[in-house]
Amino acid sequence: MAATAVKGDEERYVMVASRFFRVKPGAAARHHFLDSCFLCKRSISRDRDIFMYKGDAAFCGEECRQDQMAMDEALHAAARRHRKQAAAEQAAGTARREAAGATTASMVHRRPTIANLGAVARTPVAAS
Repeated sequence: MAATAVKGDEERYVMVASRFFRVKPGAAARHHFLDSCFLCKRSISRDRDIFMYKGDAAFCGEECRQDQMAMDEALHAAARRHRKQAAAEQAAGTARREAAGATTASMVHRRPTIANLGAVARTPVAAS
């Protein structure tokens, strides 16, 4: 269990089994991951049921656990959409390059040099 203190009286973050918890000054030195709900941070008494998710996330009730599961699913769905969109854009770019390469020779874009500096359109600069 690793703990990192920011400054003397400030809050610190304690890592417990790959999850981080905020510990207020003067709080107990050791924080166990079953002591509070991962989502709402309410204290979980030892005589109540503890709802677990992904092995190291304790929840005070089924509602908090379901909310976390829904958030995780939405995050995974967004990541899937992003991967599919990136793959489609990459495939479209490859197809465009192949189509352009079939009709004309490939073109290398170069930075402007002194020789062709006059041909490059200049953008106006605001006076200071």
